[in-house]
Amino acid sequence: MQFGAAWAQDPMPLSAIDWLRRGAPLSEPGAYPLTPPNGASGGVGISVRALDALRPEAVGLYPAARVGLPATLWGPTPASALAGQIATLPIDMMPALRDLSLRLLLAEFTAPLPDAGGSRGHPVGFLLARLDKLIEFGALDQAAALLDALDSADPTLRLRRFDIGLLLGDEYRACEGILRTDPAINDSAALVFCLARDGQWDIAESVLNQAIAENSVSAYEADLLSLFITGDERLPGASTLLPPPVGTPTPLAWRLLEAAGDPVTTLGLPVAFAHADLRGTAGWRAQLEAAERLVRVGALSPNRLLGLYTERRAAASGGIWERVRLVQRLDEAISRNDPEATAQALAPAWAQIVSGELEVPMASLYATSLGSMRLTGAAGDLAFRIGLLSDSYETVALGLAPDSADAQARFLAAVARGLDPVQSGSMPGDIAQAVAQAFSPLTQPPPSSRERLDQGRLGEEMLLILNRLGGPADPRVLAEGLTVLRLLGLEDIARRTALESLLLDRRG
Repeated sequence: MQFGAAWAQDPMPLSAIDWLRRGAPLSEPGAYPLTPPNGASGGVGISVRALDALRPEAVGLYPAARVGLPATLWGPTPASALAGQIATLPIDMMPALRDLSLRLLLAEFTAPLPDAGGSRGHPVGFLLARLDKLIEFGALDQAAALLDALDSADPTLRLRRFDIGLLLGDEYRACEGILRTDPAINDSAALVFCLARDGQWDIAESVLNQAIAENSVSAYEADLLSLFITGDERLPGASTLLPPPVGTPTPLAWRLLEAAGDPVTTLGLPVAFAHADLRGTAGWRAQLEAAERLVRVGALSPNRLLGLYTERRAAASGGIWERVRLVQRLDEAISRNDPEATAQALAPAWAQIVSGELEVPMASLYATSLGSMRLTGAAGDLAFRIGLLSDSYETVALGLAPDSADAQARFLAAVARGLDPVQSGSMPGDIAQAVAQAFSPLTQPPPSSRERLDQGRLGEEMLLILNRLGGPADPRVLAEGLTVLRLLGLEDIARRTALESLLLDRRG
């Protein structure tokens, strides 16, 4: 029976991520040492900071000062209020805003004020909110690094690390925390899986039978686990294989289906599952689609995607293959430093890049080379706009010759330089008017924002801005958000957000 399509067609909303929720009770089964395969040690190659052992919520991958923010960012705002704002951060936001979100989620700040009874019903609820949002963003390596640095015995955090390990295809590292016995993990299914992987088949079968008797695993989980342990045989009490529940599978159910030879395609699942297609076991198209999804949300290096684009010649046409073919053509022209061939290849390739919403990552790859060619005409105009979507946006703007540029180019260049754009040019539309208002020296922030900042609620204000700007396009909200970002000294984020709002066709 094939069950993959059922899950792919009806995924759970990303904002819920119920596929990470766990907590089935389990009796203490004893000690289960894990034997590493071939001396493997697991882990990810990310440097981490020393921790405040008393407050796990403060864990970070780098100091706050490295991203230009104060260590006391969270101020007097309670942890539960911050966790609520983090939980509602949109996934589909402008790249500059997503980068700011990642800074807030990954930097090491002083832990926020605790709530009575623990935020979000758990002693590390604020940290869980950060981790869950990183997983929604597809930033699995970073989430794993936070947990590895903390090395907490907390069962909920160990289960988060288990889920991440499964999604990354690192079952050994996923199971390290599950087989720790102090305290016991509160998930029967995860324990059975890890015991079986460690070769402790009899104990795994015993734990599964106990879990079935105590109803601490669902009938479907019991079926999958019995298949994993015994192949086609059924353990006493296990059901015949049932259709999967509606919604997104848990990482464990997804992994067990793959092990049973009935994999669920990742294309219809949350972006975190896309990492699995980059393990080398998937076909080229699946790898391309996964890489595009992850690059689109900033969870994968654009160079990785370019490597896949140029890996071989596309054997088909249309859809993603057309994007591969045209990007290959552009890349070859740029590699030869051929301005004429580049000019001919740029517009059709960029149209495909726009259709894939990959403009900012591809601009990071090609803006410098395009700028050095000094293209003219329509190709030169397009190269200018591509340059404004890169980290070199200010340098690109400074290179514009005002006397030969049109009014829109002068407007964009002024924004890139942090100047009042209406003094240099003009651009039609409500978004342009909102940007002009934000970059006017006469504009003041909203009173509510000023009040929060006066109270030291800096982090709360930044999360509110991200939630507002990450929603459907609203010129008033954009003007206010950009104004506050500039007031906070986040000039780079403000300029990039303004340029992306003007140059990218996004609807939320």
